[in-house]
Amino acid sequence: MSNSDNGHGGQDNKFEVTVSFNGINKPLEVNKNQAVQSVIPRALELFHQSGDTVGLFLGGTELQPHNSVEDSGITPGAVLILRPRQVRGG
Repeated sequence: MSNSDNGHGGQDNKFEVTVSFNGINKPLEVNKNQAVQSVIPRALELFHQSGDTVGLFLGGTELQPHNSVEDSGITPGAVLILRPRQVRGG
């Protein structure tokens, strides 16, 4: 018998990434099935920050909040950059 829960949110789906903010790096455990929008507040909490004007970036591209960690291309050991979103003209 396996200790797995058949891939529904178990330990096998969790891994560590690095969140970088203002040159400071901190580890954060994520689940590949969780939405990026649930990662952002946890990343902000690491640095005692709050606000709706920041985003998480991977490789220079802002991650879309509604996508899952896995669908966003976030892999174990990835470095996510927490920074203000670019102002968009309109």
